[in-house]
Amino acid sequence: MTLEELRGTVPKHVQKYITQSVVNTMNHLEAEDGEDFAEHYRQNFINMSMVLKSSDWTVKDYTSAVKFVSHQLLEMPDIDSYRLTFPDRYSRLMDKWTATGMSEADVRGSKISSFVSAYKRNPLVVKIMEQALVPPRILNAHMFQDALNVQMGLAFNARSEMVRTTAANSVLTHLKQPEVTKIQMEVGIKGQDELLALRTEMTRLAGTQQIGIESGSSTSLEIAESRILFEDVEDAEIVDA
Repeated sequence: MTLEELRGTVPKHVQKYITQSVVNTMNHLEAEDGEDFAEHYRQNFINMSMVLKSSDWTVKDYTSAVKFVSHQLLEMPDIDSYRLTFPDRYSRLMDKWTATGMSEADVRGSKISSFVSAYKRNPLVVKIMEQALVPPRILNAHMFQDALNVQMGLAFNARSEMVRTTAANSVLTHLKQPEVTKIQMEVGIKGQDELLALRTEMTRLAGTQQIGIESGSSTSLEIAESRILFEDVEDAEIVDA
């Protein structure tokens, strides 16, 4: 993959972060981890790139976090995901503690695991993992439909009238139109009405000020130094500074 090809696959706001170093990292993955994982990583890198809108992290941090999460999504153990993401750091820690006489298993379990746990809680890793995970309501959509089918079966076929009624009400409850949409529409309409009223009042106020200047009852300096107090849009008044 070339620099131009990679930039062409990511949103415009991310393109400026894509350097030749990032391309080299991606191409290196294919040689080290195989073509399948390299493609898996590239897709995650692109799909989770909205995280880069924040200036809190560098592209290097992002590429490492995506690699760690990519291994996790393939159900790789945490410590092995860490080892494959930071091979040099892993080897350095392993050499440091095995030199004291500890076994590799003990180093993994009691020393390196603490670094892995801390990295897994890193805010960048958490944000990327949140984007990668499928929401339970989507992942289990088929179970929701199965449950509705059971309820409808009871609503039609149960011998007890109470059971039929309860099942039918359950279906109606879970399939009713979300109320959030109605609330958002009401807020939007109310907000537009208030803005329109404010615009109308400001236009009227500007006309009054212009008449005052032309008649000599007010000066431009007096108007410029005045303050507008709003208790209600319709009750706006000018207060001299």
